[in-house]
Amino acid sequence: MKKNTTLATAVAVSLTLIGSTLCQAQEVSKKQQQFEKLDADKNGSLSLEEYTSKVKTPERTEAFTARDTDKNGSLTLQEFSTPPAKSAAE
Repeated sequence: MKKNTTLATAVAVSLTLIGSTLCQAQEVSKKQQQFEKLDADKNGSLSLEEYTSKVKTPERTEAFTARDTDKNGSLTLQEFSTPPAKSAAE
C-alpha cells in the first residue's frame, strides 16, 4: 500500500511539473510572437521606436528604459520577456 501511495504521489508531482513547464512554454511563445510583431526590421531586437510603435506614452518609454538592462538602446527577447523591476516609488 505504501508503494502505491508513493507512486501516486510521484506521478502527481510529475504531472504538476509537466503542466507548469507547458504553461511557461506557452507564455514564452506568446511573448515571442508579440516581440516578432513589433520587430519591424526583423533584426532580433527592438528599438525604442519599434517598442512604442503601437502605444506612444511616457509610461511605455519608461518601461522600455527599465527593460533595457544592458542599456544598449534596444531590447532582446529576454529583456522584452522580463517584466521591469518596480521602482521604489511604486
